Amino acid sequence: MKDREINFETLNESHFSLIHQWFNKPHVQGFYSLRNWKKEDVSKKLMPYIKGEKGISGFIVSLGKMPIGYIQSCPIKDHPWDNQDLPDDVVQEAAGFDIFIGEEEYLGKNLGSRIVETFLEKHIWPHYRYCLADPDIRNEASMRLFVKCGFKEHKQIASKDALQRPVTLQLFIKERI
Repeated sequence: MKDREINFETLNESHFSLIHQWFNKPHVQGFYSLRNWKKEDVSKKLMPYIKGEKGISGFIVSLGKMPIGYIQSCPIKDHPWDNQDLPDDVVQEAAGFDIFIGEEEYLGKNLGSRIVETFLEKHIWPHYRYCLADPDIRNEASMRLFVKCGFKEHKQIASKDALQRPVTLQLFIKERI
């Protein structure tokens, strides 16, 4: 797996069936999709990304030619957190991102750090000075991933998840070197 390249394909409608499958896998539902999804739910959520209506860019992550996950990014100035306590220059010059590996056989293979570092180099650093991530503090794998990739803890934020349940997020930040 180490010799296969990490690639990112811009999200399009042909990916909805695959994302639908991933959203309904227990390991993705735990901290990302949070519930059972119908195909029309996936389309309703992701079509605005494709049309550029939400300021969120989505990508299918592939290892070689094998689709294994999803990653999305957005400018922080358009999608701030309540009580984020970030200096204005960081807000103006930062992107945030979310990631999951959908294919179970690729979990625990050290691919997360390769995906994050490759995504930073190809899609974040050419446009932004900072990158932020906000995993649920209960998501130990994500917490370890961001530390491993050189992100620094900024602060914990009390928030609500997509189902409006209370959640504590760990806001991480990394500056381009």
